[in-house]
Amino acid sequence: MFKLSFSFVLFFLAAAFFFGVDQTAEAATLRNTGVLVCSLALFIANLRTKVEGAIPDSAPAKPDIQSTPRGAAEATPKDGSEKQAVINFMSMLQQKGRLLDFLMDDVSKYSDTQVAAAARVVHQGCSGVLRDYFDIKPVTSSREGSALTLDRDFDAHSYRLLGRVVGEPPFSGKLLHKGWLTTDVKLPEQVSTVASSQALHGGHIIAPAEVELN
Repeated sequence: MFKLSFSFVLFFLAAAFFFGVDQTAEAATLRNTGVLVCSLALFIANLRTKVEGAIPDSAPAKPDIQSTPRGAAEATPKDGSEKQAVINFMSMLQQKGRLLDFLMDDVSKYSDTQVAAAARVVHQGCSGVLRDYFDIKPVTSSREGSALTLDRDFDAHSYRLLGRVVGEPPFSGKLLHKGWLTTDVKLPEQVSTVASSQALHGGHIIAPAEVELN
């Protein structure tokens, strides 16, 4: 569940910082919209895999009680709290940046100018939420497009090698993207009673329906 939560967080990090690039062309906004949609699709696929993996077989094997070590119950991850943290984070992104309104709408019926204007609102709100709960920095301070040499002891998790990778480091190439890392994560435990409540038909409320009274 932690991997699922982290992949969800990475999605919003990528979305906010892609929108953060100075853009004067409407085509750039459409590219960013495509990145958001593709990332959301990957998140949904991961979520479906988790749910399907949690469904037991029709004839589950009888557990071996003797092989279960003492303290196993305490070691069980608290999936419920981690799920709630993701829901709370989604609630904040919707509340501050209207992210779900943007992603769940059919943008094909709007002009490029309208999509660009909506993307700016989403960026302003969601980037503020990210900065409240994450300390985000670039992986490298080198300028994108500049030459870069990776020493023998470079961190393979921090750099993705593209192109023809042959032999052993050091590797020399051109920096295409500076990457992002977070040095601190403070997911909201509970932003409101709304995000923690359940609808009558099941599921968790991310943002309630709004009704203006006469």
